[in-house]
Amino acid sequence: MDNRGIDTLTRLAVASPSRRGLLRLALGGALASGLAPSAAPAFAKPKKRHHGGGACAPSGQPGARFTVQGRSILNPAGNPVLLRGVNKMSVFDDDDPTGSISFPEIRKTGANTVRIVWAIRPSLGSKGPKTDPNVLEQLIATAIANHLLPMVELHDATGKWSRLGDLVAYWTQPAIVDIIGRHQNALLVNIGNEVGNDRISDHTFIAGYTKAVQAMRCAGIRTPLVIDAPDWGKNLAVLNDTASALLDADPDHNLIFSVHMYWGISDGADAGYIHDQLQAAHDANYPLIVGEFSQYGAYNGNDSICAPDGEIDYQAILAEANRLGIGWYAWEWGPGNAYGDPLCAVMDMTTDRTFATLQPGWARDVALDSSYSIRNTASTIV
Repeated sequence: MDNRGIDTLTRLAVASPSRRGLLRLALGGALASGLAPSAAPAFAKPKKRHHGGGACAPSGQPGARFTVQGRSILNPAGNPVLLRGVNKMSVFDDDDPTGSISFPEIRKTGANTVRIVWAIRPSLGSKGPKTDPNVLEQLIATAIANHLLPMVELHDATGKWSRLGDLVAYWTQPAIVDIIGRHQNALLVNIGNEVGNDRISDHTFIAGYTKAVQAMRCAGIRTPLVIDAPDWGKNLAVLNDTASALLDADPDHNLIFSVHMYWGISDGADAGYIHDQLQAAHDANYPLIVGEFSQYGAYNGNDSICAPDGEIDYQAILAEANRLGIGWYAWEWGPGNAYGDPLCAVMDMTTDRTFATLQPGWARDVALDSSYSIRNTASTIV
């Protein structure tokens, strides 16, 4: 989710009724392009790392890490954990680049995890300077120091299947692999935010992410890898149909799958629909989280996703996720969501990054007031 760099012309060009409008694109301001849905992204050949047993064999490296079993996410001691956290657009926050302000404030809600928005380049779609790996390491360390399990994601390929290979090339750089390795006992790596539009088939999804996962394992990355659904994160059916095959293709069998629940009430996504969809995923018996959700954000034609017809039944999401033991991350701690669409200031949980400015309504419900809030359901995990 993000709305930076989307101009009026681009918004008007997008008419897919299956996708939230303004925030559906990568921040480069272009529609998903390049490969046909049946094509696979190109991958740079990763350098082999020091783990033994073959290029992509299960790790022989010392040290425990988070793992998965059935539907459960397990901590390094092998105990199930329930993720309860928020998203933070750290890569776009020049006033808090390392999380030193936001992460202690997020922790005051009782959150046990934070999804960190990161990018190859902070101006997505540009050819400008790359982000500093040292800042990435500081973000990870700051989260852990505040008892938040960091989940780092790359935001450069939102909606763009053809850029999956670029994400893998970034993650498999030796400097990035080393950072991940130093924090592998308390880290999740979300390969890419909402990679792929609404034309990505099961076959294409399996082929592309099999290559991605195996390349990252070959490079020595042993944390759980998190895979977003296609269709800008919304297509839960694809995850249901492909999770088993992808888990089998991972040498470590250590994948988590993530859906972004921007399903609009005006499109029929009422409490019953949400119940049925999450129940089907639960019954498919794979580790699922809700990587993003909010009160607004559903596709709304050419109007703002934060207008009334962009509303989402977030209370049903909270209730069903609690019933089924599904972890989640609210979008987004703030500030910054008004960029490009002033109405989307409603998605900022805070006005200045601090717990003291936590907003009434959906933000307080999610963080504190609901029976299923972070404060009422989260336990410390790092």
